[in-house]
Amino acid sequence: MKKPSYILVLAAMIITSCQPKTKIIPVDLDASKVAVTELFDKYYTALNARDANTCLSFFAEDVLLCGTDPSEFWNKTDASKMLTQMLADTTIKFNFKIDKREIRISRDGNSAVVVEQMIADFISQKIPLRVDYHLVKNNDDWQIDFCSDNLIPYNEDLAKLNKALE
Repeated sequence: MKKPSYILVLAAMIITSCQPKTKIIPVDLDASKVAVTELFDKYYTALNARDANTCLSFFAEDVLLCGTDPSEFWNKTDASKMLTQMLADTTIKFNFKIDKREIRISRDGNSAVVVEQMIADFISQKIPLRVDYHLVKNNDDWQIDFCSDNLIPYNEDLAKLNKALE
């Protein structure tokens, strides 16, 4: 009576071992990093040119954008309104100096995380801004599907900030 169960297990092992193996296609991580860097170069060029439509073209349709205020959660439609209004205001100067950019490409080459750190004078001249992005590869094009802007005070300034907020 035990023989049929052994035969069944043996047959299952033979069948599963004969299944085609998924090939891992090697990804050129350096080329992906270059492509992501080029996307951000174009994005900041469009931002400095106050070209809202080009800026928005880098966002996926289902993008989630989080601003520096806890109430700021925007989809692409909301972002379009906000960005168009902000770029029309010529008193806002976009003089970003990115101090640090880290790009991490997933092993399969289909997504990336980008972290940028900068001083954005139009937000704060004293508190650095860290922007966290997640990108997805859509065919051969990269698109931003998540962005979060975060003010990151220096640790030694936290007590001063807490005191100022009393």
